[in-house]
Amino acid sequence: MRKAKLIEDNSKLTHDAVSPFAHSVVNQTSSSSFLLKGPDLVKPLGLTLVAYDTDVTTVNYPTPAQTAFRDQLRTAVTLELNRLAKRLNLDYPGNEPALLSSGLTMGSMSGTAARSTANLGAPTEVELLDGATAGCLLLRLKRPLGAVQNLIRYSTDAALSEDQWHVVVGGGREREFGTFASGTRVYVKVACLTGSTTVPDYSAVLSRIVQ
Repeated sequence: MRKAKLIEDNSKLTHDAVSPFAHSVVNQTSSSSFLLKGPDLVKPLGLTLVAYDTDVTTVNYPTPAQTAFRDQLRTAVTLELNRLAKRLNLDYPGNEPALLSSGLTMGSMSGTAARSTANLGAPTEVELLDGATAGCLLLRLKRPLGAVQNLIRYSTDAALSEDQWHVVVGGGREREFGTFASGTRVYVKVACLTGSTTVPDYSAVLSRIVQ
């Protein structure tokens, strides 16, 4: 049987999935207790991701030239995901817990690619509450079995496209985030991910006015 190995080609990621998937990888690799120097490993990915996210959030109606530039930035993020997968495969050959903790997509043990679009289903019992910290909100949810990461998107403008919403990642059933000015209405949706999820299945959008 083939040893556990990360998929080293992420070119099939949909455009909308690149940023949230890369954010999840950065967060999980940085915080993994199975990987040595995780934060250092994802520095190149983090830098390309910042450049891509900045372009998406600052250019609302790109010209053809700007669209081509954004495509280059997105490709750079994908290439860094590939580079990280290759590096981890070399450093942790067959070490499934370490590889899975990176948040990157595992290949199946049969030698064919795992279904990267397989979802857990949207989280249930999602609540948006006042946080313990002034100006913050608390997201509370019930996670599907097998979830390893939460992907939270929020915005103060519900009309913005999804790729312009802010991103917060983390684990567990609760996450506090902010801060926001008092009286601000914040819109939130959340998805739960496994190490191989590339198309998040979000909850319905919730909103709450910050106290």
